[in-house]
Amino acid sequence: MNSYHFLSRYICCLTLLFSTFSYSLGINDSKYIELGGSLDPSVVNNVSSVLELNANAKQFRSIGLVIGSGYCSGTWLGSDESHSYVLTAAHCLSGSDSTEYSGQYVSFKQQDGTIIAAGISTNYFRTFTGCSDDIAVAKIPKVSDPLDVNGDVIKQPLVDNNLNKDLLLNPTTLTGFGIFGSRSLGQLGYMGKRHGEGHLRYYYQDCLINQAIENTDSWAFASPGDSGSAIWQQRNEHPVAVGISSWWYGWQYGYSGHVPIALHIDWLKDVVPVLKTIDDIEDEPPIEEPTWLLTQEAQIETDPLEQDVRGSVYYVKGNNVASGPTRFIWRYPRSITKFSVVLTQRENNTEHEVWLRGQRKTHCGWGRINNSAWCYPAPNLGQLKLEFIQADNPKLPIGTYSGDFSLMVKSLYNRTYSDEINVSTNIAITSALPSDGVITDSTPYVSPRYEKDIYGTVYYLSDNKMSRNRVVWRRYNRGYSRLKVDVTNTETGDQQTIMLRGERYMDCGWTIMNNAAYCRHMRPVYGELRVSFISDDNKDLPIGEYTGSFSVNVKGLHKRNFTKDLNLDIKLNITE
Repeated sequence: MNSYHFLSRYICCLTLLFSTFSYSLGINDSKYIELGGSLDPSVVNNVSSVLELNANAKQFRSIGLVIGSGYCSGTWLGSDESHSYVLTAAHCLSGSDSTEYSGQYVSFKQQDGTIIAAGISTNYFRTFTGCSDDIAVAKIPKVSDPLDVNGDVIKQPLVDNNLNKDLLLNPTTLTGFGIFGSRSLGQLGYMGKRHGEGHLRYYYQDCLINQAIENTDSWAFASPGDSGSAIWQQRNEHPVAVGISSWWYGWQYGYSGHVPIALHIDWLKDVVPVLKTIDDIEDEPPIEEPTWLLTQEAQIETDPLEQDVRGSVYYVKGNNVASGPTRFIWRYPRSITKFSVVLTQRENNTEHEVWLRGQRKTHCGWGRINNSAWCYPAPNLGQLKLEFIQADNPKLPIGTYSGDFSLMVKSLYNRTYSDEINVSTNIAITSALPSDGVITDSTPYVSPRYEKDIYGTVYYLSDNKMSRNRVVWRRYNRGYSRLKVDVTNTETGDQQTIMLRGERYMDCGWTIMNNAAYCRHMRPVYGELRVSFISDDNKDLPIGEYTGSFSVNVKGLHKRNFTKDLNLDIKLNITE
Protein backbone atom coordinates (compact mmCIF):
# COMPACT_ATOMS: atom_id res chain seq x y z
CA MET A 1 0.00 0.00 0.00
CA ASN A 2 2.20 2.81 -1.28
CA SER A 3 -0.46 5.43 -1.96
CA TYR A 4 -3.90 6.38 -0.86
CA HIS A 5 -5.11 6.17 -4.45
CA PHE A 6 -4.48 2.45 -4.22
CA LEU A 7 -6.07 2.34 -0.78
CA SER A 8 -9.21 4.25 -1.66
CA ARG A 9 -9.83 2.01 -4.66
CA TYR A 10 -10.55 -0.85 -2.28
CA ILE A 11 -12.51 0.89 0.46
CA CYS A 12 -15.92 -0.06 -0.89
CA CYS A 13 -14.83 -3.65 -1.48
CA LEU A 14 -13.54 -3.96 2.06
CA THR A 15 -16.64 -2.51 3.65
CA LEU A 16 -18.89 -4.84 1.71
CA LEU A 17 -16.67 -7.82 2.39
CA PHE A 18 -16.80 -7.35 6.14
CA SER A 19 -20.25 -5.86 6.57
CA THR A 20 -21.47 -9.01 8.28
CA PHE A 21 -18.64 -8.78 10.79
CA SER A 22 -18.15 -5.02 11.26
CA TYR A 23 -14.75 -4.02 12.73
CA SER A 24 -13.01 -4.34 16.07
CA LEU A 25 -9.51 -3.96 17.39
CA GLY A 26 -6.12 -4.91 16.03
CA ILE A 27 -2.86 -4.02 17.73
CA ASN A 28 0.74 -3.88 16.58
CA ASP A 29 3.23 -6.57 17.51
CA SER A 30 5.24 -4.47 19.96
CA LYS A 31 2.12 -3.72 22.05
CA TYR A 32 1.06 -7.36 21.91
CA ILE A 33 4.44 -8.40 23.33
CA GLU A 34 4.31 -5.60 25.94
CA LEU A 35 0.97 -6.96 27.19
CA GLY A 36 2.50 -10.41 27.66
CA GLY A 37 1.89 -11.99 24.27
CA SER A 38 4.30 -13.95 22.10
CA LEU A 39 4.74 -13.94 18.33
CA ASP A 40 5.30 -17.69 18.49
CA PRO A 41 1.99 -19.02 17.09
CA SER A 42 2.35 -22.18 19.19
CA VAL A 43 2.19 -20.13 22.40
CA VAL A 44 -1.32 -19.03 23.33
CA ASN A 45 -1.51 -15.74 25.24
CA ASN A 46 -4.86 -14.15 25.94
CA VAL A 47 -3.87 -10.50 26.33
CA SER A 48 -7.19 -9.08 25.16
CA SER A 49 -8.54 -9.17 28.72
CA VAL A 50 -6.55 -5.99 29.47
CA LEU A 51 -8.12 -4.25 26.49
CA GLU A 52 -11.58 -5.48 27.50
CA LEU A 53 -11.13 -4.06 31.00
CA ASN A 54 -10.21 -0.60 29.68
CA ALA A 55 -13.22 -0.65 27.34
CA ASN A 56 -15.57 -0.60 30.35
CA ALA A 57 -14.38 2.80 31.54
CA LYS A 58 -17.08 5.32 32.41
CA GLN A 59 -16.72 7.36 29.22
CA PHE A 60 -17.34 4.29 27.02
CA ARG A 61 -20.64 3.09 28.54
CA SER A 62 -22.58 4.53 25.61
CA ILE A 63 -20.92 2.03 23.24
CA GLY A 64 -22.84 -1.14 22.46
CA LEU A 65 -23.42 -3.92 19.94
CA VAL A 66 -25.66 -3.21 16.94
CA ILE A 67 -27.31 -6.26 15.37
CA GLY A 68 -28.76 -5.32 12.00
CA SER A 69 -27.07 -6.34 8.78
CA GLY A 70 -24.62 -8.43 10.79
CA TYR A 71 -22.75 -7.48 13.96
CA CYS A 72 -21.51 -3.91 14.32
CA SER A 73 -20.66 -1.41 17.00
CA GLY A 74 -22.71 1.66 17.77
CA THR A 75 -22.93 4.62 20.12
CA TRP A 76 -26.07 5.52 22.04
CA LEU A 77 -26.65 9.24 21.43
CA GLY A 78 -29.72 9.59 23.66
CA SER A 79 -33.40 8.68 23.90
CA ASP A 80 -36.78 10.33 23.81
CA GLU A 81 -39.95 8.85 25.31
CA SER A 82 -40.25 6.07 22.74
CA HIS A 83 -37.03 5.64 20.78
CA SER A 84 -33.26 5.43 21.18
CA TYR A 85 -30.88 7.00 18.67
CA VAL A 86 -27.81 4.93 17.83
CA LEU A 87 -24.90 6.18 15.72
CA THR A 88 -23.19 3.55 13.57
CA ALA A 89 -21.78 2.94 10.07
CA ALA A 90 -24.03 3.07 7.03
CA HIS A 91 -22.94 -0.33 5.73
CA CYS A 92 -24.15 -1.92 8.99
CA LEU A 93 -27.83 -1.23 8.20
CA SER A 94 -30.27 -1.89 5.39
CA GLY A 95 -31.17 0.89 2.96
CA SER A 96 -27.79 2.61 2.88
CA ASP A 97 -28.19 3.55 -0.79
CA SER A 98 -30.98 5.95 0.20
CA THR A 99 -31.40 8.68 2.81
CA GLU A 100 -34.06 6.92 4.92
CA TYR A 101 -35.23 3.33 5.26
CA SER A 102 -37.83 1.64 7.48
CA GLY A 103 -38.61 -2.03 7.97
CA GLN A 104 -35.39 -3.59 9.31
CA TYR A 105 -35.34 -5.24 12.74
CA VAL A 106 -32.39 -3.79 14.67
CA SER A 107 -31.29 -4.29 18.27
CA PHE A 108 -28.74 -2.48 20.41
CA LYS A 109 -27.36 -3.98 23.60
CA GLN A 110 -24.58 -3.41 26.10
CA GLN A 111 -21.63 -5.69 26.77
CA ASP A 112 -23.40 -7.47 29.64
CA GLY A 113 -26.30 -8.31 27.32
CA THR A 114 -28.69 -5.61 28.56
CA ILE A 115 -30.95 -4.66 25.65
CA ILE A 116 -31.28 -0.89 25.28
CA ALA A 117 -33.36 -0.81 22.11
CA ALA A 118 -34.94 -3.38 19.77
CA GLY A 119 -37.59 -3.46 17.06
CA ILE A 120 -38.37 -2.15 13.60
CA SER A 121 -35.90 0.67 13.05
CA THR A 122 -35.95 3.82 10.97
CA ASN A 123 -32.49 4.14 9.45
CA TYR A 124 -31.11 7.51 8.33
CA PHE A 125 -28.23 7.81 5.85
CA ARG A 126 -26.19 10.22 3.76
CA THR A 127 -26.50 7.95 0.68
CA PHE A 128 -23.53 5.68 1.35
CA THR A 129 -20.81 5.58 -1.34
CA GLY A 130 -17.59 5.19 0.67
CA CYS A 131 -15.72 6.19 3.79
CA SER A 132 -16.64 9.89 3.65
CA ASP A 133 -20.37 9.16 4.11
CA ASP A 134 -20.29 5.78 5.89
CA ILE A 135 -22.41 7.15 8.72
CA ALA A 136 -25.94 6.28 9.83
CA VAL A 137 -28.39 6.72 12.68
CA ALA A 138 -30.79 3.97 13.71
CA LYS A 139 -33.95 5.20 15.44
CA ILE A 140 -34.91 2.05 17.36
CA PRO A 141 -37.87 1.43 19.70
CA LYS A 142 -36.63 2.04 23.22
CA VAL A 143 -36.46 -0.76 25.79
CA SER A 144 -34.49 0.98 28.54
CA ASP A 145 -31.92 3.68 29.08
CA PRO A 146 -28.27 2.71 29.65
CA LEU A 147 -27.39 2.98 33.33
CA ASP A 148 -24.18 3.55 35.25
CA VAL A 149 -22.96 1.52 38.23
CA ASN A 150 -25.21 3.57 40.54
CA GLY A 151 -28.34 2.87 38.52
CA ASP A 152 -28.54 6.37 37.05
CA VAL A 153 -28.96 7.09 33.33
CA ILE A 154 -25.53 7.75 31.84
CA LYS A 155 -24.68 11.14 30.41
CA GLN A 156 -25.19 11.52 26.69
CA PRO A 157 -21.90 11.42 24.79
CA LEU A 158 -20.64 14.54 23.05
CA VAL A 159 -19.93 14.60 19.32
CA ASP A 160 -17.59 16.84 17.36
CA ASN A 161 -19.26 19.74 15.55
CA ASN A 162 -16.18 21.62 14.33
CA LEU A 163 -14.33 20.18 11.33
CA ASN A 164 -10.81 21.26 12.32
CA LYS A 165 -8.31 19.07 10.49
CA ASP A 166 -5.39 20.29 12.60
CA LEU A 167 -7.15 19.11 15.77
CA LEU A 168 -8.27 15.83 14.24
CA LEU A 169 -4.75 14.76 13.23
CA ASN A 170 -3.86 13.72 16.76
CA PRO A 171 -3.97 10.67 19.05
CA THR A 172 -7.35 8.96 19.23
CA THR A 173 -9.04 6.25 21.28
CA LEU A 174 -10.75 3.26 19.64
CA THR A 175 -13.40 1.25 21.50
CA GLY A 176 -15.83 -1.23 19.98
CA PHE A 177 -17.03 -4.82 19.63
CA GLY A 178 -15.49 -7.43 17.37
CA ILE A 179 -12.55 -9.64 16.55
CA PHE A 180 -9.13 -9.21 18.17
CA GLY A 181 -5.74 -9.79 16.55
CA SER A 182 -2.20 -8.57 15.92
CA ARG A 183 -0.38 -7.55 12.76
CA SER A 184 1.80 -10.66 12.47
CA LEU A 185 -0.51 -13.31 13.94
CA GLY A 186 -3.85 -12.14 12.57
CA GLN A 187 -7.02 -13.11 14.43
CA LEU A 188 -6.50 -14.11 18.07
CA GLY A 189 -9.91 -13.62 19.69
CA TYR A 190 -13.61 -13.46 18.90
CA MET A 191 -16.34 -10.90 19.52
CA GLY A 192 -15.78 -8.66 22.52
CA LYS A 193 -15.64 -5.01 23.55
CA ARG A 194 -12.04 -3.78 23.52
CA HIS A 195 -10.12 -0.52 23.86
CA GLY A 196 -6.98 0.78 22.13
CA GLU A 197 -4.96 3.90 21.35
CA GLY A 198 -4.37 5.07 17.78
CA HIS A 199 -3.32 8.22 15.94
CA LEU A 200 -5.12 9.95 13.07
CA ARG A 201 -2.32 10.75 10.64
CA TYR A 202 -4.00 11.76 7.37
CA TYR A 203 -7.18 13.46 6.17
CA TYR A 204 -7.74 12.06 2.69
CA GLN A 205 -10.86 12.51 0.55
CA ASP A 206 -12.94 13.39 3.63
CA CYS A 207 -11.76 10.26 5.43
CA LEU A 208 -9.62 10.09 8.58
CA ILE A 209 -6.76 7.58 8.30
CA ASN A 210 -5.54 5.94 11.50
CA GLN A 211 -2.24 4.05 11.53
CA ALA A 212 -0.67 1.86 14.20
CA ILE A 213 3.13 2.14 14.28
CA GLU A 214 5.43 -0.25 16.10
CA ASN A 215 7.04 0.88 19.37
CA THR A 216 4.93 4.04 19.66
CA ASP A 217 1.88 5.15 21.65
CA SER A 218 -0.18 4.61 18.48
CA TRP A 219 -0.70 0.84 18.60
CA ALA A 220 -4.37 0.12 17.74
CA PHE A 221 -6.41 0.02 14.54
CA ALA A 222 -9.91 -1.07 13.56
CA SER A 223 -10.18 -4.69 12.42
CA PRO A 224 -13.02 -7.12 11.59
CA GLY A 225 -15.72 -6.56 14.19
CA ASP A 226 -15.95 -2.83 14.89
CA SER A 227 -17.66 -1.02 12.00
CA GLY A 228 -19.75 1.82 13.34
CA SER A 229 -17.78 2.32 16.54
CA ALA A 230 -16.95 5.89 17.47
CA ILE A 231 -13.37 7.04 17.87
CA TRP A 232 -12.66 9.59 20.58
CA GLN A 233 -10.45 12.58 21.28
CA GLN A 234 -10.26 15.12 24.09
CA ARG A 235 -11.88 18.53 23.62
CA ASN A 236 -11.95 20.98 26.52
CA GLU A 237 -10.99 18.10 28.83
CA HIS A 238 -14.01 16.02 27.74
CA PRO A 239 -14.08 12.84 25.62
CA VAL A 240 -15.71 13.65 22.27
CA ALA A 241 -16.70 11.30 19.45
CA VAL A 242 -14.91 12.58 16.33
CA GLY A 243 -15.25 9.73 13.82
CA ILE A 244 -17.00 6.47 12.89
CA SER A 245 -15.03 3.33 11.97
CA SER A 246 -15.59 2.47 8.31
CA TRP A 247 -12.86 0.17 6.96
CA TRP A 248 -9.57 -1.54 7.65
CA TYR A 249 -6.70 -2.63 5.37
CA GLY A 250 -5.82 -6.04 6.73
CA TRP A 251 -3.90 -7.20 9.78
CA GLN A 252 -0.47 -6.65 8.28
CA TYR A 253 -0.62 -2.92 7.52
CA GLY A 254 -2.32 -1.51 10.63
CA TYR A 255 -4.47 1.06 8.80
CA SER A 256 -8.13 1.89 9.41
CA GLY A 257 -10.45 4.54 7.97
CA HIS A 258 -13.01 6.65 9.84
CA VAL A 259 -15.63 9.12 8.65
CA PRO A 260 -15.36 12.52 10.41
CA ILE A 261 -18.56 13.19 12.34
CA ALA A 262 -18.26 16.98 12.10
CA LEU A 263 -18.48 16.70 8.30
CA HIS A 264 -22.13 15.65 8.72
CA ILE A 265 -23.07 17.63 11.82
CA ASP A 266 -25.98 19.57 10.26
CA TRP A 267 -27.59 16.34 9.02
CA LEU A 268 -26.96 14.68 12.37
CA LYS A 269 -28.70 17.50 14.24
CA ASP A 270 -31.72 17.12 11.95
CA VAL A 271 -32.19 13.38 12.53
CA VAL A 272 -31.23 13.29 16.24
CA PRO A 273 -33.20 15.97 18.11
CA VAL A 274 -31.56 15.01 21.43
CA LEU A 275 -27.99 15.29 20.08
CA LYS A 276 -25.27 16.69 22.36
CA THR A 277 -22.21 18.42 20.88
CA ILE A 278 -19.16 20.23 22.19
CA ASP A 279 -21.31 23.35 22.44
CA ASP A 280 -23.32 21.61 25.17
CA ILE A 281 -20.37 21.29 27.53
CA GLU A 282 -21.54 22.88 30.74
CA ASP A 283 -19.69 25.95 31.92
CA GLU A 284 -17.49 25.12 34.87
CA PRO A 285 -16.16 27.50 37.50
CA PRO A 286 -13.05 29.23 36.17
CA ILE A 287 -9.86 27.51 37.18
CA GLU A 288 -6.94 29.71 38.10
CA GLU A 289 -4.17 29.23 35.59
CA PRO A 290 -1.33 27.18 37.06
CA THR A 291 1.91 28.93 37.82
CA TRP A 292 4.88 26.95 36.64
CA LEU A 293 7.86 26.58 38.98
CA LEU A 294 11.34 26.76 37.50
CA THR A 295 14.27 25.53 39.59
CA GLN A 296 17.95 24.89 38.97
CA GLU A 297 17.20 21.17 38.62
CA ALA A 298 13.77 20.94 36.98
CA GLN A 299 12.97 22.49 33.63
CA ILE A 300 9.44 23.43 32.56
CA GLU A 301 7.51 22.00 29.62
CA THR A 302 3.95 23.24 29.12
CA ASP A 303 1.00 21.57 27.45
CA PRO A 304 0.67 21.65 23.63
CA LEU A 305 -1.25 24.92 23.40
CA GLU A 306 -1.79 24.66 19.64
CA GLN A 307 -4.37 21.91 20.10
CA ASP A 308 -6.90 24.55 21.20
CA VAL A 309 -5.83 27.32 18.82
CA ARG A 310 -6.17 27.78 15.08
CA GLY A 311 -2.68 27.63 13.59
CA SER A 312 0.63 28.02 15.39
CA VAL A 313 1.55 29.97 18.52
CA TYR A 314 4.69 31.82 19.54
CA TYR A 315 5.99 33.43 22.73
CA VAL A 316 7.22 36.98 23.44
CA LYS A 317 8.38 38.83 26.54
CA GLY A 318 5.84 39.57 29.24
CA ASN A 319 6.03 40.87 32.79
CA ASN A 320 9.47 41.15 34.42
CA VAL A 321 11.36 40.01 31.31
CA ALA A 322 14.31 42.39 31.02
CA SER A 323 15.59 41.20 27.67
CA GLY A 324 13.67 38.94 25.30
CA PRO A 325 11.87 38.69 21.95
CA THR A 326 9.07 41.13 21.19
CA ARG A 327 7.80 39.85 17.82
CA PHE A 328 7.49 36.61 15.87
CA ILE A 329 9.90 35.12 13.35
CA TRP A 330 9.32 32.37 10.74
CA ARG A 331 12.30 30.05 10.30
CA TYR A 332 13.13 26.37 10.32
CA PRO A 333 12.84 25.35 14.00
CA ARG A 334 16.25 25.15 15.62
CA SER A 335 18.41 26.83 18.24
CA ILE A 336 17.34 28.34 21.57
CA THR A 337 16.22 31.70 22.87
CA LYS A 338 18.18 33.23 25.72
CA PHE A 339 16.22 35.81 27.66
CA SER A 340 16.75 37.51 31.00
CA VAL A 341 14.51 38.16 33.99
CA VAL A 342 15.09 40.14 37.17
CA LEU A 343 15.21 37.91 40.27
CA THR A 344 15.88 38.72 43.91
CA GLN A 345 18.63 37.05 45.91
CA ARG A 346 16.97 36.09 49.18
CA GLU A 347 20.09 36.27 51.33
CA ASN A 348 20.61 40.02 50.84
CA ASN A 349 17.44 41.13 49.01
CA THR A 350 19.40 42.36 45.98
CA GLU A 351 18.20 42.14 42.39
CA HIS A 352 20.13 40.32 39.66
CA GLU A 353 19.59 39.85 35.96
CA VAL A 354 19.34 36.09 35.39
CA TRP A 355 19.52 34.50 31.95
CA LEU A 356 17.22 31.61 31.04
CA ARG A 357 16.80 29.40 27.98
CA GLY A 358 13.56 28.74 26.13
CA GLN A 359 12.36 26.70 23.16
CA ARG A 360 9.08 25.99 21.33
CA LYS A 361 8.21 22.51 20.02
CA THR A 362 7.20 21.51 16.48
CA HIS A 363 6.96 18.18 14.66
CA CYS A 364 10.50 18.69 13.33
CA GLY A 365 12.11 19.62 16.62
CA TRP A 366 12.61 22.46 19.09
CA GLY A 367 13.28 26.05 18.01
CA ARG A 368 13.25 29.60 19.31
CA ILE A 369 10.28 30.59 21.45
CA ASN A 370 9.16 33.36 19.08
CA ASN A 371 9.44 31.18 15.98
CA SER A 372 5.89 30.62 14.74
CA ALA A 373 6.84 28.20 11.94
CA TRP A 374 5.27 24.73 12.09
CA CYS A 375 6.05 21.39 10.50
CA TYR A 376 4.00 18.66 8.82
CA PRO A 377 1.49 17.24 9.54
CA ALA A 378 -0.09 20.11 11.48
CA PRO A 379 0.46 23.00 13.92
CA ASN A 380 -0.79 21.11 16.97
CA LEU A 381 2.14 21.16 19.41
CA GLY A 382 3.70 24.48 20.47
CA GLN A 383 4.88 23.42 23.92
CA LEU A 384 7.12 25.90 25.73
CA LYS A 385 10.27 24.56 27.42
CA LEU A 386 12.24 26.68 29.89
CA GLU A 387 15.42 25.92 31.82
CA PHE A 388 18.12 27.56 33.90
CA ILE A 389 21.76 26.84 33.02
CA GLN A 390 24.34 28.09 35.48
CA ALA A 391 26.94 28.40 32.72
CA ASP A 392 24.79 31.18 31.20
CA ASN A 393 25.21 33.10 34.47
CA PRO A 394 28.89 32.80 35.42
CA LYS A 395 28.84 35.97 37.54
CA LEU A 396 25.80 35.03 39.61
CA PRO A 397 26.86 34.71 43.29
CA ILE A 398 26.06 31.68 45.41
CA GLY A 399 22.54 32.06 46.80
CA THR A 400 18.83 31.46 46.17
CA TYR A 401 17.00 33.51 43.56
CA SER A 402 13.26 33.93 43.37
CA GLY A 403 10.73 35.99 41.49
CA ASP A 404 7.90 35.78 38.98
CA PHE A 405 7.76 36.51 35.28
CA SER A 406 5.52 35.77 32.33
CA LEU A 407 5.70 35.11 28.62
CA MET A 408 2.85 36.16 26.34
CA VAL A 409 1.39 33.58 23.96
CA LYS A 410 0.32 34.88 20.55
CA SER A 411 -1.12 33.24 17.43
CA LEU A 412 0.07 34.06 13.95
CA TYR A 413 -3.24 32.98 12.38
CA ASN A 414 -5.62 34.36 15.01
CA ARG A 415 -4.40 37.85 15.83
CA THR A 416 -7.04 38.30 18.55
CA TYR A 417 -5.76 35.30 20.52
CA SER A 418 -3.67 36.06 23.59
CA ASP A 419 -2.65 33.97 26.57
CA GLU A 420 -0.01 34.14 29.27
CA ILE A 421 2.41 31.63 30.80
CA ASN A 422 3.12 32.60 34.41
CA VAL A 423 6.33 31.27 35.92
CA SER A 424 7.68 31.36 39.46
CA THR A 425 11.34 30.70 40.15
CA ASN A 426 13.25 29.15 43.01
CA ILE A 427 16.81 28.80 41.76
CA ALA A 428 19.46 27.74 44.25
CA ILE A 429 23.14 28.12 43.38
CA THR A 430 25.13 26.18 45.94
CA SER A 431 28.61 26.29 44.43
CA ALA A 432 30.59 28.43 42.04
CA LEU A 433 31.07 27.22 38.50
CA PRO A 434 34.34 25.33 38.11
CA SER A 435 36.76 27.24 35.95
CA ASP A 436 37.79 25.72 32.63
CA GLY A 437 40.68 28.12 32.25
CA VAL A 438 42.13 31.54 33.02
CA ILE A 439 43.02 34.48 30.77
CA THR A 440 45.66 36.85 32.12
CA ASP A 441 47.26 39.98 30.75
CA SER A 442 50.25 37.90 29.65
CA THR A 443 48.87 34.38 29.02
CA PRO A 444 46.00 33.36 26.72
CA TYR A 445 43.62 30.50 27.37
CA VAL A 446 44.01 27.56 24.98
CA SER A 447 41.41 24.79 25.02
CA PRO A 448 41.90 21.05 24.39
CA ARG A 449 41.71 19.70 20.85
CA TYR A 450 38.11 18.51 20.93
CA GLU A 451 38.28 17.32 17.33
CA LYS A 452 40.62 14.49 18.35
CA ASP A 453 37.78 12.79 20.21
CA ILE A 454 34.68 13.57 18.14
CA TYR A 455 33.70 13.18 14.52
CA GLY A 456 34.17 16.31 12.42
CA THR A 457 34.91 19.89 13.39
CA VAL A 458 33.94 22.12 16.29
CA TYR A 459 33.28 25.84 16.52
CA TYR A 460 32.77 28.32 19.35
CA LEU A 461 29.96 30.73 20.19
CA SER A 462 29.61 33.27 22.97
CA ASP A 463 27.04 35.87 23.94
CA ASN A 464 30.01 38.21 24.45
CA LYS A 465 30.95 38.01 20.77
CA MET A 466 30.67 41.42 19.10
CA SER A 467 29.76 40.26 15.57
CA ARG A 468 27.27 37.61 14.36
CA ASN A 469 27.19 34.74 16.80
CA ARG A 470 26.57 31.79 14.45
CA VAL A 471 28.63 29.18 12.66
CA VAL A 472 30.37 30.00 9.38
CA TRP A 473 32.49 27.94 6.94
CA ARG A 474 35.47 29.80 5.53
CA ARG A 475 38.60 28.15 4.20
CA TYR A 476 40.93 31.09 4.80
CA ASN A 477 43.08 31.20 7.94
CA ARG A 478 42.97 34.80 9.06
CA GLY A 479 41.09 37.11 11.36
CA TYR A 480 39.89 36.85 14.94
CA SER A 481 36.66 37.35 16.85
CA ARG A 482 36.20 40.29 19.21
CA LEU A 483 34.69 39.61 22.65
CA LYS A 484 33.42 42.32 25.00
CA VAL A 485 33.57 41.29 28.66
CA ASP A 486 32.88 43.24 31.86
CA VAL A 487 35.56 43.03 34.56
CA THR A 488 35.69 44.43 38.09
CA ASN A 489 38.53 46.35 39.72
CA THR A 490 39.34 44.30 42.82
CA GLU A 491 40.32 47.38 44.84
CA THR A 492 37.69 49.98 43.90
CA GLY A 493 34.84 47.75 42.70
CA ASP A 494 34.52 49.79 39.51
CA GLN A 495 33.46 47.94 36.39
CA GLN A 496 35.25 48.25 33.08
CA THR A 497 34.61 46.67 29.69
CA ILE A 498 37.55 45.00 27.99
CA MET A 499 38.03 43.48 24.56
CA LEU A 500 39.42 39.96 24.09
CA ARG A 501 40.37 38.10 20.95
CA GLY A 502 38.91 34.67 20.22
CA GLU A 503 40.46 32.34 17.63
CA ARG A 504 40.14 28.73 16.49
CA TYR A 505 43.05 26.69 15.12
CA MET A 506 42.40 24.93 11.79
CA ASP A 507 45.88 23.31 11.32
CA CYS A 508 46.91 25.72 8.58
CA GLY A 509 46.49 28.77 10.79
CA TRP A 510 44.20 30.60 13.21
CA THR A 511 40.78 31.92 12.20
CA ILE A 512 37.68 33.42 13.81
CA MET A 513 36.28 31.30 16.64
CA ASN A 514 32.94 30.50 14.94
CA ASN A 515 34.57 29.24 11.73
CA ALA A 516 34.03 25.46 11.50
CA ALA A 517 36.15 24.89 8.37
CA TYR A 518 39.31 22.78 8.37
CA CYS A 519 42.31 22.60 6.05
CA ARG A 520 41.91 20.42 2.98
CA HIS A 521 45.04 18.31 3.40
CA MET A 522 44.17 17.15 6.93
CA ARG A 523 41.17 15.56 8.55
CA PRO A 524 39.80 17.67 11.45
CA VAL A 525 41.94 16.81 14.48
CA TYR A 526 42.70 20.29 15.85
CA GLY A 527 40.09 22.99 16.48
CA GLU A 528 41.39 24.34 19.79
CA LEU A 529 40.17 27.72 21.03
CA ARG A 530 42.53 30.55 21.97
CA VAL A 531 41.31 33.59 23.90
CA SER A 532 43.82 36.41 24.45
CA PHE A 533 44.03 39.77 26.17
CA ILE A 534 45.95 42.26 24.00
CA SER A 535 47.08 45.52 25.59
CA ASP A 536 46.79 47.48 22.35
CA ASP A 537 43.08 46.60 22.20
CA ASN A 538 42.55 48.05 25.70
CA LYS A 539 44.66 51.21 25.84
CA ASP A 540 42.09 53.09 27.94
CA LEU A 541 41.94 50.47 30.71
CA PRO A 542 43.12 52.13 33.97
CA ILE A 543 45.93 50.65 36.04
CA GLY A 544 44.76 48.05 38.54
CA GLU A 545 43.86 44.43 39.11
CA TYR A 546 40.71 43.11 37.46
CA THR A 547 38.67 39.92 37.63
CA GLY A 548 35.76 38.65 35.61
CA SER A 549 34.33 35.63 33.85
CA PHE A 550 32.31 34.69 30.80
CA SER A 551 31.16 31.56 29.02
CA VAL A 552 31.84 30.02 25.63
CA ASN A 553 29.77 27.28 24.02
CA VAL A 554 31.61 24.56 22.09
CA LYS A 555 29.49 22.91 19.38
CA GLY A 556 30.09 20.14 16.89
CA LEU A 557 29.31 20.88 13.24
CA HIS A 558 29.18 17.29 12.02
CA LYS A 559 28.30 15.69 15.34
CA ARG A 560 25.34 17.90 16.16
CA ASN A 561 24.71 16.45 19.61
CA PHE A 562 28.17 17.48 20.86
CA THR A 563 28.03 20.62 22.98
CA LYS A 564 30.02 21.86 25.96
CA ASP A 565 29.95 25.05 28.01
CA LEU A 566 33.29 26.58 29.01
CA ASN A 567 33.49 28.92 32.00
CA LEU A 568 36.55 31.14 31.55
CA ASP A 569 37.96 33.39 34.27
CA ILE A 570 39.82 36.65 33.70
CA LYS A 571 42.63 37.87 35.99
CA LEU A 572 44.43 41.00 34.86
CA ASN A 573 47.20 43.03 36.48
CA ILE A 574 47.53 46.27 34.55
CA THR A 575 50.65 48.17 35.61
CA GLU A 576 51.02 50.75 32.88
